[in-house]
Amino acid sequence: VMRYYFSKLDKEGREIYKKLYFGMQNFEKKISLKGTENIVREIYYMIIKDNPMMFFVHPSKLTYFKIGNYVWIEPIYVYRKEEANQIMNEINIKLKPLEKKLKTINTKLERERFIHKYLLENVRYKYNCSEDDFECHTIVGSFLYKQAVCDGISKAFKQLCDLARINCNVVFGDSWNEYEKPQKHAWNMVKIDKDWYHIDVTWNINLSQRFKYVRYDYFNIRESDVIKDHRNFDKLEICDSLKNNFFYENKCILNGRYELEKFLVDKLNNIKNNNASKNIYFKLYLKENEDACSLISNAISKASIKTFYFSTGYTLNSNSTQNVYLIRLS
Repeated sequence: VMRYYFSKLDKEGREIYKKLYFGMQNFEKKISLKGTENIVREIYYMIIKDNPMMFFVHPSKLTYFKIGNYVWIEPIYVYRKEEANQIMNEINIKLKPLEKKLKTINTKLERERFIHKYLLENVRYKYNCSEDDFECHTIVGSFLYKQAVCDGISKAFKQLCDLARINCNVVFGDSWNEYEKPQKHAWNMVKIDKDWYHIDVTWNINLSQRFKYVRYDYFNIRESDVIKDHRNFDKLEICDSLKNNFFYENKCILNGRYELEKFLVDKLNNIKNNNASKNIYFKLYLKENEDACSLISNAISKASIKTFYFSTGYTLNSNSTQNVYLIRLS
């Protein structure tokens, strides 16, 4: 298990972490720890984020009190020990073939792609999840019921990354757009080769389901992109690389009209000559005063004339916050 938050603690913090971790693993009713309430509470949440298999502890509520130099924690266990062990066995049965498959995949990026695809195909976002519906906030919802919310999905991604020996952490912050109030949200940071990236599997699941197309809008993206709709999170690592980003890797990050037109000409020729997919998926950066819809419409018209490829029409799906567009030719 790769415990990211544990690795960031000093010696004193690690001692608190270990005592609290083993206390909760043993279902102790009260655990005494030397430290301040704030530090102990912070380390408790680090343990929850580092250890997705600790699904039997309440993911967001904690009871504690201070006596002298000690903080006494009373964990809230949402299952009895026997129940938790049974659920753990069921989860391990689900994970065994996945772990076996991951061992056959050579590179970290390919293993990450496999994990991402598995979650996209096997988990749905649970819209009617209450705070007391513990399963959907943990890996129990993701792996056993195939329904979870963002923290359950990000913990499942972390659990599979642990099996794949990929360094990963769970990030808590807010989802944000200019039309709504910020909402509590969770996603991941992942280290592929030497670089860290943001990945929001929950939003890729929702986009893929909505548009019936495997989406990578939030797969290995930079901080400069993620902050457009994710806010108020701890900037734990520098995420400024594009090397393992889906759009960069597939040469479909486009800057402005000329690059878009050239890209569409290549795509239409490929559809015409090689019977390639009629879905065209790309990231497009525009000048401030440019309108994406009209620019894409004009570029399709020009590319059609140049290639003598004329479709009966198209639909355009846009994630304008991330500058991501999906053209579906008829």
